[in-house]
Amino acid sequence: MGFGIYLASLFTLGNMGMGFYSIISTSQGNYYTAAWLIMAAMVFDGLDGTIARATKTTSFLGIELDSFADITSFCIAPAVMMYFVVLKDYKLPGLAVAFLFVVFGALRLARYNIKSFEAKSFISYFEGLPTPAAGGILASIVLIFGVFQKFEQGIKIKTIPLVMDRVPYIFQFMPAIMLVLGFLMISKFRYVSFSKSKLFKKTSLRTFVMVVVGVLLILSYPENMIFIMFSIYVLSGIIEFFWRMNNMQHEKRRELKKD
Repeated sequence: MGFGIYLASLFTLGNMGMGFYSIISTSQGNYYTAAWLIMAAMVFDGLDGTIARATKTTSFLGIELDSFADITSFCIAPAVMMYFVVLKDYKLPGLAVAFLFVVFGALRLARYNIKSFEAKSFISYFEGLPTPAAGGILASIVLIFGVFQKFEQGIKIKTIPLVMDRVPYIFQFMPAIMLVLGFLMISKFRYVSFSKSKLFKKTSLRTFVMVVVGVLLILSYPENMIFIMFSIYVLSGIIEFFWRMNNMQHEKRRELKKD
């Protein structure tokens, strides 16, 4: 059991290390590398939780350490990266947007920790956009921008036109996008937790096909597909909210008709 704690913590520190290295890469102007390091941090973040659950060594210390790693890799690192990539052109307002993204991320993690301590029943979803998803979509935007630059230079590279055509517009709205992501992190929108989802726990043909298709698409269009997948996940919480509200309205109407 003790070994499990150390192993999980090692991966948590790996997550933090990737975030720290991402900040260093950003300071050196290596934004594309910085974005990939945030993606690497997500891998470490996923593995530390998996190991902790598998070895039954989940602890309050682990939760706190994980939060420090997450705020480094998925809040500070993406905010610093986006500031140097685009927000610095807005001067003080751009700096404020980058800082607010970190603040919203810190609030999201603090709320998650409190709920983890108070949790008395199984919950299969996250309340508010998880920080790895918020930081991840910002990193994916930098990745597709790197591909866009190569494409504009005439370098032959496999791309998805639907994504590439919208890259310039995405950067124009970056301050608003970051503020929306910040709001989503502290919102009560529900986002699926893949580690707790029944879909991925069941070994079925549908799950297998989904995984295979997803892997093939990522291998074919890595940066494009990573951006698309993050975008779908970010939008899923908003869609689920309105879907749930609509169902609740239908239920109320049915009850009124019965009365």
